Amino acid sequence: MAQTGARGIAVGRDGWLFWIGRKNELVDLYTDSAATRRLLRRWVRLVEARIRRAKALGATYVHAIVPEKIAVHADTLDRPFPNLDDPPGTRLGRLLAETQAERVDLYEPLRAARAEGPVYLHTDTHWNHRGYIAAYRALCAALGIAPAAHVVAATGHIERFVFDLGGKLKPPMDEAYFAHDFPRHAQRSEANALVQLRETGRVAGRGGFFVGSRAVMRNPEAADPRRIVLFGDSYVFDQGPRLTAMLAESFAEVHAIWSAEIDWKYVAAVKPDLVVYEIAERFLRRVPTDRFSVDAFAESRVRRELKPNLVDRLRRLLRLR
Repeated sequence: MAQTGARGIAVGRDGWLFWIGRKNELVDLYTDSAATRRLLRRWVRLVEARIRRAKALGATYVHAIVPEKIAVHADTLDRPFPNLDDPPGTRLGRLLAETQAERVDLYEPLRAARAEGPVYLHTDTHWNHRGYIAAYRALCAALGIAPAAHVVAATGHIERFVFDLGGKLKPPMDEAYFAHDFPRHAQRSEANALVQLRETGRVAGRGGFFVGSRAVMRNPEAADPRRIVLFGDSYVFDQGPRLTAMLAESFAEVHAIWSAEIDWKYVAAVKPDLVVYEIAERFLRRVPTDRFSVDAFAESRVRRELKPNLVDRLRRLLRLR
C-alpha cells in the first residue's frame, strides 16, 4: 500500500484511506506473533478481573471491540495485509468466549451491513451512518433490548467535511457524507470540567482534551429503566449521533466516559446495572491498569490549560502599572 502525504496513512483504491500507524503499529498488532498472543492473554486476564469486580458491585460487564476499517473494507486494498481474515479483536473474542465474559461481536454485523454499502468513512477511521446503526443494533441485541425505532429510522442530509485522515494529506481531502440525525428524547444532565472547557471553544482544533470527558444522559421516556456506565473512545463519546446518543434513546440513564481505563470508584458510586466497555481494535496495543479517576483527571487537565492564561493576564497587569 502506497503512502501519501502523511506517515501512518495508507491508500487503497478509489480514495480509501487507512490508519496503519507511524511505525506500522497496525501491521504488528495484526501479525500473529508470540508478542501479540501474550498481549491478548493479558487482555483476557484484565477482562476476567473486570467481570468479577463489576459483579461484586451488582453490575454486568460487557466488552465490545470496534474492528479496524482495514478489516471490514479489505476489498479496497491494493496489496496484502496480514491476517485480515482473523484480526486481533476476533482472536481476543475467541479467547473471551472461553470465559464468562459478556461480549458484543461487531465484526459480523458490520461485515453484513457492508454488503449494502460502505460502513466506514473513506477518509476517516470512524463509521458512517450505516456503520453506526449496525453497531447500535448489535449492542441492543447484546444488552437485551429492541433498538429505538426513531434512531434506526434516522433522517439526514449530505454534507462535506475534512475528516481526520483526509486532513493529514497535502492538499487535504474532504468527503461527502450522510449526516444522520434523529429526534432526541434524552437530555444531558451533567458534564464534567473537561467537556465544559471544550464547549467554550477555547481549545477548538487542539488534541489532548478528550480523554477524561464525562457526561450523563437521562431519558424518562426510555423503554429500558436500566442505568449504564459506558467507557469508550471517539466511537462512543464524540459530538453528534454516536453511540452515547443512540443508547441514551434506549436506556433511562447513560453515563459516558471517554477512557480506556475504568474508574471503579465512579462505578461504585453510580451503582449501574451495566458497565459497557468499547475500545477500538488499534488501542488493544496497550492493556489498561484501571487506576483512574475521571473527574480528578479532567479537573487537572483543565487547570493545566487555564494556568498559563492566568499567568499571562497577571503579566499584562504588571506591565500596565
